[in-house]
Amino acid sequence: MALVLGSLAGQEAPRAGAGALPVREVTVFKDGHAYVVRTAPLSPDAGGRVVLENLPAPVLGTFWPFATEARLVAAKASRDTVTTRQAALDLRDVATANLGRDAVVVTADPQRERIRGRLLAVPQRAGAAPPAGAVLLLATGDGTRALPFASIASIEVEGEFVSEVAVARDREQLELTVADPKAGATVGVTYVQRGLRWIPAYRLDIDGAGKAAARLEATLINDLVDLDAATVHLVVGVPKFAFEGLVDPISLQQEAAAVAASTREASLLRQMMSNTLMTQTAGFAGGAAAPEPSPAVEGAEANEDLFVFTVRDVTLRQGERLVLPIAAFELEYRDVYTLLLPFSPPLEVQQGLQGSQILELARELAAPKAMHVLRLRNTSTAPLTTAPALVLAKGRVLAQGRLRYAPVGRETDLEINVAIDIGVDVEAIERGRQNEVVLADTAYRRVDLAGTVELRNHKRTPVEVEVRRRVLGLVDEVGQGGTQRQLDLAQLGDAADRPGWWGWWGWPHWWFRHNGFGEFRWAMRLEAGATARLESSWHYFWR
Repeated sequence: MALVLGSLAGQEAPRAGAGALPVREVTVFKDGHAYVVRTAPLSPDAGGRVVLENLPAPVLGTFWPFATEARLVAAKASRDTVTTRQAALDLRDVATANLGRDAVVVTADPQRERIRGRLLAVPQRAGAAPPAGAVLLLATGDGTRALPFASIASIEVEGEFVSEVAVARDREQLELTVADPKAGATVGVTYVQRGLRWIPAYRLDIDGAGKAAARLEATLINDLVDLDAATVHLVVGVPKFAFEGLVDPISLQQEAAAVAASTREASLLRQMMSNTLMTQTAGFAGGAAAPEPSPAVEGAEANEDLFVFTVRDVTLRQGERLVLPIAAFELEYRDVYTLLLPFSPPLEVQQGLQGSQILELARELAAPKAMHVLRLRNTSTAPLTTAPALVLAKGRVLAQGRLRYAPVGRETDLEINVAIDIGVDVEAIERGRQNEVVLADTAYRRVDLAGTVELRNHKRTPVEVEVRRRVLGLVDEVGQGGTQRQLDLAQLGDAADRPGWWGWWGWPHWWFRHNGFGEFRWAMRLEAGATARLESSWHYFWR
């Protein structure tokens, strides 16, 4: 025996919308992809035949139909044309709805000519919407007149008036063929599609003594499909789909549906919050819950490289947004004051800068500021995901920062405010030059530099300070217990962390051959009212 979900030849199957296969379970990623599980029991009436309209637009290769207690034979997507009736909203609709009836057409010119005749036809190209210059064919006693709708003021229909017009539209449907079903048989589909995403946010209330009361909430953005008492898995991680730019042919679409994640702001959020990989979650939760239940966080668990928060009984219509409290926990923290001194261009490069570049460079290098950072230790049972974090001090708003991903037991820095009580003075001087230094049979000049960083603690309490100074060239010496190392491009971080002048200069090949990038680091405790002077030296070769 074979059960076919879909329309049978010569017989119209019971029709249903997207609710024919409701969403039972969905795994939501922060980048806007969602792994959707939709299931329904085989209906015994009408041979179990159901039509599913509004086909999904899955990522290529992620659409998988299935059946339980039965053998799935095939899944077929098709499109046909159906006719529906809708209200006549303009003169073209009125004329179309009342074709074959006698009427008086009143023209829009100043003479207001009244033309009596029979509504004959509204010509239209096959498969096309009526063009702006469409005409009405009116059979009169003198012949057939073609009247542009733009020249018609009104149409007076004699006798019974028809107020609805028949409209043809394409209809999509999914047909599943199932063999040998048994009692309790279920059919369904799983797929990955963009359009449903979650945005995490944290609230941290610090007590000033090393403890932070943390809360995590999730904002669900649903531009994909209706959820009705569904189980939602919120994944800490961002998926990687090799074919995410291609839509599976089962969708009968040439382009993916537009979703909220395609906006510029969502794209920035996606890049900002990316921190791990994706895996697919199998299985589904059967049965319908009570109508309009309240969402409830059931638990959280690790899964390979992911961490998943599970929320039951989520009802959210397409186009709606929902904020859910997810977890509350405590974190340990300590106050750290960090200072990063970026690269400055070689003196030879500075001499060739233009007026606007000189001003921008001056702003970038002048008056560096130390930053107040909360160094958080993740003492919770779940990883911290990259997200906005609102920081309060004993209930009063202190700042908002960007929390970065941290596994359980690891530390992460949350930058909050400029440390106005930590004074900073920076100096770099040229100590000397040595001409005609031969390297690889080529003559260079060696330029030696020395730098100082002076810190002053204006607070009434000691502070923990960390300083990084980056330089162009080769590091020589570092004082005051600091450390030094050479960097390569891979260690410089994202382009956003590099100085603004970085692209002004075309880096010559010999620079990377004989020079490089260096970094000095210091970590210290600076007592209240104390001053520290940090010294370093370096050099570079120029030709």
